[in-house]
Amino acid sequence: MKEMQTKLLQRKKEMGGRIRSLKRPLHQRKHIRIMEVRVNQATKSFDKLLCSNQALRDEIDHLRHQRCSFALMYQRLSRELLSQHNVMEDLVEKSVLAYDQRSEALARMLAVRERSKKDTSLCHTEMTELKRVIDHEIKLRSFMVQKSKESVPIGEDEEAKKRRAEQAQRERMGGESLETYQAVHRLLVEVSGDSDLRQLGRTFVENEEKSFAYFNYINELNNNSTMLKDRINKLRTEILRFELENKQYDQQWQGQLKELERELEQRRGLANNLESQYTVVLKFLDQHKTAIAHLFNKMNCNPASIIGKLGCSAQVTDDNVTQFIGILEEEMHQLSMFLSQCSYKEAEEMELPPQNLLLVSCSLLPAVTPSTTEAPSFDDSTTEALLGLGSEQPLDFQTLRERVLPWVMHTEQGKVPKAPSAPLRGKKKVGFNPKSA
Repeated sequence: MKEMQTKLLQRKKEMGGRIRSLKRPLHQRKHIRIMEVRVNQATKSFDKLLCSNQALRDEIDHLRHQRCSFALMYQRLSRELLSQHNVMEDLVEKSVLAYDQRSEALARMLAVRERSKKDTSLCHTEMTELKRVIDHEIKLRSFMVQKSKESVPIGEDEEAKKRRAEQAQRERMGGESLETYQAVHRLLVEVSGDSDLRQLGRTFVENEEKSFAYFNYINELNNNSTMLKDRINKLRTEILRFELENKQYDQQWQGQLKELERELEQRRGLANNLESQYTVVLKFLDQHKTAIAHLFNKMNCNPASIIGKLGCSAQVTDDNVTQFIGILEEEMHQLSMFLSQCSYKEAEEMELPPQNLLLVSCSLLPAVTPSTTEAPSFDDSTTEALLGLGSEQPLDFQTLRERVLPWVMHTEQGKVPKAPSAPLRGKKKVGFNPKSA
């Protein structure tokens, strides 16, 4: 400001005051034109600076919003990535648990198979042992019967034959006698070697009970073997079912794992793209911040209003960049006001009409042409047609419209009246647009 004031005073001294300037009109006009051109150029540069400042401010705001949106997107993607990692960990735990269950099922299947093999082998050994005992008993009985038959004396006389024939006849007739019982007793004594009938009865009953017990035991073993076979078949079907389910689970797990890996790759690519965009935006913001700081220092602006706030510094950061831009705008506005005051003072000294530098550029706006409308004029024929027959009767709206519309169309198709051009006062002066300020 002081430099500008000193320059203005120096120029006033060089000009020599009002009387000297009036003596040199050509030099004064030339100097005025030069000063107008300089003011015009300064105004244009100032307008450009204001426009670029506004564009940079809008771009900085847009980049800040974009950075916030990218940060939110990055957080959301990081949360989704963490959830995907958790899902992968759950799937791995489930797969490990399924593998452990499968190994346990296989171990149980092998144990049941070995147990069934042992039971079947034991059952076969017991069955063979029982068959051997039964065959031994059958052979023993057949042997005893054969021996009893052989123990009968070969040499029989006719009386013995007669007695046997009579005994057989009595047996056929149903008669029993003491002799028959005695004969049977002798036969039993010869076969068993024991003369006690009670002991023979007890041994017979014991043998029958043993044979019945063996028979029941064989039936029970058969039932157990059938039950074991059914159980083995059920276990085989369950093993096959478990194997199929395990295969299905493995395939499903592999498919889910591939999908998760593919989605993870996509998310990684998106995250990398966002990180690259984020770095580009940060670089762009840093460049703009350095440019703002350089302009701030070059214009010798006072950062006291920013430093006085809590937690703020004299450096341009993301939080106080808008405040620096506001201070720059205020400083530029003050400079423009100072230039306008200087122009007013120079105009007063040179007896020229004052000009507002803030409104000089308004002359560049297109002039508004005033629109002129002419009243419809009817010629004699039209007047006669309107005042013809039946002129005493009032006309309705439709009749008036039909009579006036042809004249309106004729006037619109004819010569269009031109608006008078406003005369330009003085010379053309270019200033900055007040809207841009």
